[in-house]
Amino acid sequence: MNQTFETALVAAETIRDTVVRNSLETYPKYHAEIKAIRDNGISPALLNKIISKHLPNALYNRKLYQRYQVLANGVPIFSREPRFDSGADTLNNTVNNDFFSEIVDFKVGYFSGVPVAYSYSDTQEAKETTASQGDTLAAAEQARDIAAKELSDFVTRNNLYDVDMECTKYATICGYSGRLLYHDTDGNERVMAVAPYETIVLSETDNISEPTYAIRYYVDYNINNKATYIVEYYDSEYIRYFEGASLDKLEEVQDKRKLNLYGYCPLQGVANNNELSGDGEKVLELIDAYDRTVSDASNEVEAFANAYMVFENVSITEEEMRKAQASGAIQFNTAGEGKVYFLTKDNNGEFIENHLNRLQENIYKFSKTPNLSDEAFGTSSGVALKFKLTGLESKCGMYQAKCITANNYMFKAWANALAKKQIKIDPLQCVCEFKRNFPLDLLSEAQAAQAMIGAGLPKRVAFSLAFSGIDDIDYVLDLIEEEMGGIPSLLAPTDEENINSDATE
Repeated sequence: MNQTFETALVAAETIRDTVVRNSLETYPKYHAEIKAIRDNGISPALLNKIISKHLPNALYNRKLYQRYQVLANGVPIFSREPRFDSGADTLNNTVNNDFFSEIVDFKVGYFSGVPVAYSYSDTQEAKETTASQGDTLAAAEQARDIAAKELSDFVTRNNLYDVDMECTKYATICGYSGRLLYHDTDGNERVMAVAPYETIVLSETDNISEPTYAIRYYVDYNINNKATYIVEYYDSEYIRYFEGASLDKLEEVQDKRKLNLYGYCPLQGVANNNELSGDGEKVLELIDAYDRTVSDASNEVEAFANAYMVFENVSITEEEMRKAQASGAIQFNTAGEGKVYFLTKDNNGEFIENHLNRLQENIYKFSKTPNLSDEAFGTSSGVALKFKLTGLESKCGMYQAKCITANNYMFKAWANALAKKQIKIDPLQCVCEFKRNFPLDLLSEAQAAQAMIGAGLPKRVAFSLAFSGIDDIDYVLDLIEEEMGGIPSLLAPTDEENINSDATE
């Protein structure tokens, strides 16, 4: 598919004839382009080739995002034309049932609704790898504490909860998300989510979480609505900016070139799965079929109202009809077999309802999204409820594995930037703990913890296994120890017993 960025943006404003992603719209491989950059460096002509190769994927992902936004040009049912066009009064209901957004929002809320717990390991290994060679134990502990504070500040300053949410949303919709490390005006390390249809990652390993080079491209409009095409190119050394009235006229803006203080390519991808496909892509046609069926049913109901009034062998004027509508009674004279009655259409509602139920069931089934309107969710709890979420948990587990890989790279680049400030961080000691946004069953969890402690397991292990609502086990254990330290032991002798003991001696 050979099209320019300009024609792709125009095409993005129209409804696609097909719904399913074709082979040209999958994420391309860039091995030849990587070799060309290594051999000859980057150039406007090579940038144009790379972007043109990515455009089919970007265009499809843009359409998926427009469907999530429920834009008029993003949902196919909104552009549906009437089957029989009989003029301006032709009924053409376009009813949108937004299963697509429900699939996305359910996963985002379930996976990212509870913030990821970022922490720095408090092990002897972490202290040794963070400290400088020859440091004392006290210095090693201090170095570890400094690293923990830097990580806490990084998480808080960037509100990684929000960044993780946005990355999860983009990845669930389009199959992957971009994530960019940069420095703000104060020199602080920052991170932001980038739309996938603006992000190209060139990786020698085909793992977009570990980029070799990366490109971000988009259109900017000035106050006169004149378009400027902006391309940002990232490698391990520099951040370079190219601008032009079109992709064929790109030129580097020399005074904008910056040193890349991270030492690694700062723009990476966060994949949803190996195929880089969104969660709703497999059921798009099922969703559209549901919309068509509901829209057709709405046309039938509206076209026929409830029934037609039939005047058989009766001559009646429009004025008499209006009087009949107002009074509810009809008076007529006829010498023949004249009669008035209602003609109702025999709609097979059961067939339509069964068809809609089957479509809805398959939408939830093949997208691995729980149907919370199912009566089973009202009666299930604990393990039974978790078993019903197996499909959702499997795709969340797959995405979590990709997030861990992406986070490892992000912390490696972040640690490299801090090293330039003489702050040592071991990126392998940056720990991410994921928890699902699952309803808490505190009674069952408390009983399970009590049983495990009774069986001889340490409290740390029992609490971490049983209590899903506890993020920091060490903090809880410290609180328990603090409370126990302030309460006198029941086995300790009282002051009176101590006095009597001294008197006896």
